[in-house]
Amino acid sequence: MSIAFIKLAGKNATAKSPSIVIMPGGPGGSGIDLLLTYRTVAGQMFGEHFNFVSFDPRGVNNSDLRLDCFSGNSEARLAFIQLHSTGATNTSSTSLEEQYYSSSIYGEWCNDAVNNESSHGYYVTTPAVAHDLLTFIEAEAEVAGQSPADAKLWCYGISYGTVLGSTFAAMFPERVGRMILDGVVNAEQYYSNEWRDNVDQMDEAMENFSSFCHSAGPRKCFFWGPTPANITARLDGIVHQLQNHPVPISGVRSQVLPTLATYSDLKALFLTTIYAPLKNFPVMADILHQLERGDVSALAGMFDGLNSISDSRLAIQCADSYRRNRLTTMEDFKSYVEYAISKSKYIGDIYPIYQDNILCRSFRPKLPDSMVVQGRATCLLSLPDQYSYCKKLLV
Repeated sequence: MSIAFIKLAGKNATAKSPSIVIMPGGPGGSGIDLLLTYRTVAGQMFGEHFNFVSFDPRGVNNSDLRLDCFSGNSEARLAFIQLHSTGATNTSSTSLEEQYYSSSIYGEWCNDAVNNESSHGYYVTTPAVAHDLLTFIEAEAEVAGQSPADAKLWCYGISYGTVLGSTFAAMFPERVGRMILDGVVNAEQYYSNEWRDNVDQMDEAMENFSSFCHSAGPRKCFFWGPTPANITARLDGIVHQLQNHPVPISGVRSQVLPTLATYSDLKALFLTTIYAPLKNFPVMADILHQLERGDVSALAGMFDGLNSISDSRLAIQCADSYRRNRLTTMEDFKSYVEYAISKSKYIGDIYPIYQDNILCRSFRPKLPDSMVVQGRATCLLSLPDQYSYCKKLLV
């Protein structure tokens, strides 16, 4: 099995300089793509006297154990997406049920692909990747003429990379040199497949849009209003209008395919915007301005564009949570959706189908204990509250 690593030397680094391993988000994110994209930023953040390393974890991009759940059958994959990805969970009286019951189809295809084509396709768990990192730092130490037994991990993890970092620290605490966990994912919720914390502050981010738009002024924010409250009220009016009245686009004049601009498209716009608000707030303001003027063309198709079903991500996520999955029954899914909606009126009803944790419910990985986190997560607030991290107790 091959794991793809990349190493870029800092401008002032030497062969003996420490390497900082950049651990990608996801799961399913490519660390190689991440480092190549943000090489300059890494030097500015950490200093050019370090070497910078990243990698594609098992099952991702350039590394082995990549899984194609539909085994190249694009028609079956498309048919599943059309059955399952029907929009926000409350778009109809049956949407929640349709999304739950269709979710089992995906895991059945993935299980079949592993059983018949890739017997180790589920050997992509986070504890397995932590072992890969240990192997890497020991090999790097040996090449440098140092003792592999003394090798320590220096790393920066963001989003899912914080789960990998905390897992490594719990499994090999004596092998941690320096570790920065940024944008911390709740490890207990990750390993139990119940990502509730993610929605807690989404509406605060949306409220910032109104404040920033008002402060920017009408020349820089096309959805400007005389007060932030005015901006919020108009945005809420658009939400209410599209919830009850999707807008048809015939395509007659522009010779494009007929479609609808829907409530789910609007919620997809909100979701993608808050992932990168400084970059996307102006884009959202422009689209909302167009909607007020009756032009919905820029909004149409946004939900389909989310397309969040990634075999790499779900193979890792579902294998990690298999023995601890708290999202398996219809009651579990309904409770999760209700919680998300209670926390976020703007994004709570689109987030469950975007994150799509429910797809894990029919996964059946057969994994050795060494690849599975067991026990519970104990959250340690040894640092200031905003820098908390969760340590896994492995037994």
